[in-house]
Amino acid sequence: MKRHNSMFVTFVRTGERRYAVRAAVLGKAVVEMSPAPGYDPMVPHDLQHFIVERTLGIEGGVFGQLAAGGTAGTFSAVEIRGKSRRTRERRKRAAKQAKLALSRDGPLRSERATYICWHNWLSQSSDPALRAKARAMEKTLCSIVNGMRADERALYSTSKLTQVRAEFERLSARWSKLKVGESFTEPW
Repeated sequence: MKRHNSMFVTFVRTGERRYAVRAAVLGKAVVEMSPAPGYDPMVPHDLQHFIVERTLGIEGGVFGQLAAGGTAGTFSAVEIRGKSRRTRERRKRAAKQAKLALSRDGPLRSERATYICWHNWLSQSSDPALRAKARAMEKTLCSIVNGMRADERALYSTSKLTQVRAEFERLSARWSKLKVGESFTEPW
């Protein structure tokens, strides 16, 4: 798997039930999605994607696209000075995103993986309410898994799911402690 060590992702708690995501790629403008969708007090949706894509090595998902210089269709450049640079940067990102968008399998694979791994984490929780939430997800989970090719299902080995759960635990602990205006940054 090709790893883009030059990207750092920041998760910011921007309100009581709001958050933003910023990605900084070496030599590129910082991009941001604010507000980001799917707030969760334990692990917001885009933090789930980050964990799953990084741990499973999904290159064509949200964060793989950002690391490759795209916008994942939802991020916008920030902190750019000067109109000509801003216009040039926007054109370059749009061209890069158009190339990345040709492969729709990466984002769909990321969505499936995130759902599967979120369910797995919830189902292994010691909290009965979280296990109940996982049980409510099982019909959709079965539909997703049954619709996948065997090679994709093979991603979900016991050891990989254990790694993903450990990252959910680690980053959930960090996220849950943030106050409004606080953030943390992780390398891609």
